[in-house]
Amino acid sequence: MHKRIRVLCTIGSMNVGGAERQIVGLLNHLDRKRFSPILYTIYRQGPLLDEVPEDVPVFSFADGYEPPKCYWPGRLRRAQIRHLADTIRQQQVDLVYDQAFLATLITGPAARRTNTPQICTIVNNPEDDLRTAGRFAQIKKRLLRSAYRNANRVVAVSDDLRDKSIAFYGLPTDQVVVVPNWIDIERIDRMANVDPPPFKPDRFHVVVACRLAYQKGQLFLIKAVQELAVRRGLKNLLVHLLGEGPDELTLRKYVTEHDLDEFVRFEGLQVNPLPYIRAAQLFCLPSLFEGMPNVLLEAMACRTPALASDCPTGPREALDGGRLGRLVPPGNVPALVDALEDAVLNYDNWLACVEDARRYVEEAYGPKRGLSGLEPLFLDATGTKDIA
Repeated sequence: MHKRIRVLCTIGSMNVGGAERQIVGLLNHLDRKRFSPILYTIYRQGPLLDEVPEDVPVFSFADGYEPPKCYWPGRLRRAQIRHLADTIRQQQVDLVYDQAFLATLITGPAARRTNTPQICTIVNNPEDDLRTAGRFAQIKKRLLRSAYRNANRVVAVSDDLRDKSIAFYGLPTDQVVVVPNWIDIERIDRMANVDPPPFKPDRFHVVVACRLAYQKGQLFLIKAVQELAVRRGLKNLLVHLLGEGPDELTLRKYVTEHDLDEFVRFEGLQVNPLPYIRAAQLFCLPSLFEGMPNVLLEAMACRTPALASDCPTGPREALDGGRLGRLVPPGNVPALVDALEDAVLNYDNWLACVEDARRYVEEAYGPKRGLSGLEPLFLDATGTKDIA
């Protein structure tokens, strides 16, 4: 065993999603007296690569991979497993840690092949994840069940998600533990206070920052805006959609066909969405399902009032049952209409909880709380009592 435990953190890329931000936080805050982190990605891409600390080596499957002239099912995955296993051996890795199920499909077999301890993280409702996973969903489910059962521990990012994961994959109850997502408060404060967007003061600005995909629920929010702005005359409402994704054309078409361009703006992918969130009157997360949405926690840290769907899983826990923001049923346009209208007309009531929300995320979702859950798991998986 090395003096410091060599932890290989694996993920598909370093784009701006919640799982990627969790990896960046871990790489930056993991105790260097005990751990030596390494980053492994399938693709060496994404703006968050710039936030990887200088002392963290980065390896990528795509760096030296030459695509074959012909493909057949499973060929690419086998090549990825082989490359990851070789990296584990060459770097004398003590522990493999992954974020998100697509990474687990690679890390599970590679960890078994090299007899390396592994900790997997489940970040979304597995049933919903596999519903959007493309081809071979049932095969992927069997592969994931095997990977999770062979892992030393499986981490779920919320209590509800733990229960769903145990039931869906048939996992032993003592194998799955809860370590909530955590956020870097200092980083959020620093990044939220740069380059404020040119928001007009006469509008009520609502920001949505997530991938433009059906499961994120933007269409339901746009329909609520249509009811409020067109039928009820709430003309100062303006929704900013931050992000890109497969539903962008569908959403743009709906906005254009219903003459909503004055009330809905597509801001594109923002590497740093925090100035938008901080400047907005309201942050909205209309998702149909989540895991534990980092961006909602970040909005609470920015002291921006929050409206979220009470979807599985995460928002109810983050908003402390609705004490720290408004919860509405997922996919329910009338409920969104009522909540948005109330936010505009009774805004002081929504502002009343923002300081409590800020304190809550500092205490419950700060780096110290998150690492205090992960680091003991790393020590236990490698059979290390304490090397501090």
